[in-house]
Amino acid sequence: MASFEGIRSPFSAQPPERSPKLRIYESLFLLNQEVDHVVALLRGMSKFRFADKQSVQSAVAEIEEVRCDMNAGIAEHLADSERHDEGRFWKQRRAYEKKWRDPDDVYLSVEEREEERKKQGLPPRVGIVPHSAVAAEEERWEAQQERKKPHAGKRRK
Repeated sequence: MASFEGIRSPFSAQPPERSPKLRIYESLFLLNQEVDHVVALLRGMSKFRFADKQSVQSAVAEIEEVRCDMNAGIAEHLADSERHDEGRFWKQRRAYEKKWRDPDDVYLSVEEREEERKKQGLPPRVGIVPHSAVAAEEERWEAQQERKKPHAGKRRK
């Protein structure tokens, strides 16, 4: 039989701190689960021959009303909170994307859009000059920039 003595789990022994949002959704789930349980018990009790079926039905309706009121109130609050969080996280994601994006990618997007317009039979909105037509100009500009840089071997006095 294999022994697991000395083998440690890669997971922390302490569960991670739960987010407040998770606790709210979990509580709402538990509330609904327990209300279902109570309603099922009441409906089961209504089958007893001495049970007042109308009283049980009235109690079920009242409990369901309270459940709906709680769900609606919490859901409205959560919807507002989720929309706020969505906007905040959207801004964060956009900031990361902007940081990682190559500024020249915009030209690729324009080229793709122009191809889409062409397939749809629409006239072009912009003219795209092929890279080969501007390659010599780019090389000239890059060489000019290199000449402007101070040489690494020379020291300024």
